[in-house]
Amino acid sequence: MIDKAGEFAVLRAGRSEPGRIMIENHHKLAVGGNSMIGACTALNEARISLDVDSEKVWYPNPVLPDTRSEMALPLAIGDRVIGAVTVQSTEGAAFSDEDVSSLQAMANQLAIAIDNAYQRRELEETHAELVQAKTFEAIATATGDAIHWIGNKAEPIGASTDRLRYDLQLLVCAVADLLQGGEAASSRPLAQMLLNQAAAIRQDNPDVAELAARLNTLPLDKLEKRLSLESSLEDLDIIKDSAALIMKIKEDLIGPAREQAPRPTMVDDVLKDVAVSLDLPAGTIKLDVPANLPLVVADPVQLHRVFVNLVKNACEAMEGRPEAKVWLKVYPDTGSDFVRIDVTDHGVGIPVADMDKIWVTFHTTKGIKGHPGLGLPACRLILEQIGGRITAMSREGQGSTFTVSLPVDKSREAKLKLESGRGKVLLIDDNDSWLQFANLVLKSNGYKVTTTDKGYGAENLNQYDLIIIDDILAEGDSLALLQTIEAAGAIRKTVAVSSNPRVERTKVRMLLGLHDLLPKPYTPTALLSEVKKALNAMR
Repeated sequence: MIDKAGEFAVLRAGRSEPGRIMIENHHKLAVGGNSMIGACTALNEARISLDVDSEKVWYPNPVLPDTRSEMALPLAIGDRVIGAVTVQSTEGAAFSDEDVSSLQAMANQLAIAIDNAYQRRELEETHAELVQAKTFEAIATATGDAIHWIGNKAEPIGASTDRLRYDLQLLVCAVADLLQGGEAASSRPLAQMLLNQAAAIRQDNPDVAELAARLNTLPLDKLEKRLSLESSLEDLDIIKDSAALIMKIKEDLIGPAREQAPRPTMVDDVLKDVAVSLDLPAGTIKLDVPANLPLVVADPVQLHRVFVNLVKNACEAMEGRPEAKVWLKVYPDTGSDFVRIDVTDHGVGIPVADMDKIWVTFHTTKGIKGHPGLGLPACRLILEQIGGRITAMSREGQGSTFTVSLPVDKSREAKLKLESGRGKVLLIDDNDSWLQFANLVLKSNGYKVTTTDKGYGAENLNQYDLIIIDDILAEGDSLALLQTIEAAGAIRKTVAVSSNPRVERTKVRMLLGLHDLLPKPYTPTALLSEVKKALNAMR
């Protein structure tokens, strides 16, 4: 961390024995000095050396003599550098562009965590030393956990790949032995190809050829154990699952930092869709929403991510407890221009010692396996980007409440200058606030609107000029309904809307011939504009 004078970067946290030694020796490097950290903190930019022996700006650390690659990443709040994180490797060329992007995203979130800790210290001087110690401890632990977590997920890939390669070569050689000398070997190209490939394998890997020759001498039970298709498929699953977990951690790190598209949003509609998409047992989520709730300013897709994380955390906190319930209470804050959402569970709660650490990337109270500790930091980052915030209260053994505050939409919508709407519109949705909004707006502007009953059914679909269907339905399958609409010949005049449009779902639905799948409009102008655009395109 940069000292108060701004002259030195002082080591505050380190891993293992070298880290302990350097901290005891009050290790520090000059800002702008002849070191990776010095250049990184002076220029507010990442410094990466894939070969430290050829690096001019590098400090050879005597307690880390085997370093061959080093990466220094700034911890910065805007243009203000508060410190840096260094990652070193004993291998040359150890860092890829993907590593740099992912770890810089982690460093950015660490910088926010550290800066927030500093601000709290300024407000609560009497609590400063304790906050600082806990924060640095969390950063040191989180950084180490991050490296180990990624390593643990990547490690099985290599072993599984080696086993698959060996078993595949063995299988090719064994099949070639069966074909050798038969008429098929000379008359069929596939057999000849296998023989040629087996010959190449035998030349490069004599041990594979020897084992293949012995396979015919083994009894069936031993043969099935040695050359098992099920085992190979398990290895493929290991590779797939490990790769998926690594990609998930990348998405959890980078996804919340993507540019958002905040707009007026019905928070209760997003919450309803979150409850549906999680597919929890009936009655698990209790939603309490008052009437006449104002719109908030948010990106519905990112807001969906926030509440999915919070509800999943709540369910995990109550795992094994009878009658698990998650309460989502929405209410306007009369003292400010915010709408608040309380997410409450009656689970195990959060220990007091962990309350200051839960917002730090990679910190987790659930154990490292399967829980990289990215959910709450991601929620915080998403909300801060739109002017919102998130706080937590918890009692160990009794449960937790996370409160999300979202700014009320104060924009004054310019009325869309349209002729009175003409046409018959069918709305397929649950009987919720968005359906009531869309029904009222369209009818008020001259459209003849029909809504479906609880079964989402409607007669003579071709009588409508436009069909609008919510892609996330509480008691129905939107894809099955779209297939019914396609069978009736009305798919080309159907538009799907969603609070959380996903690429994979969109592709499947568009292949049916759907006119479009749109982000759900939450204002009269947005809705009328999309309806007019769709009708004009169909005429």
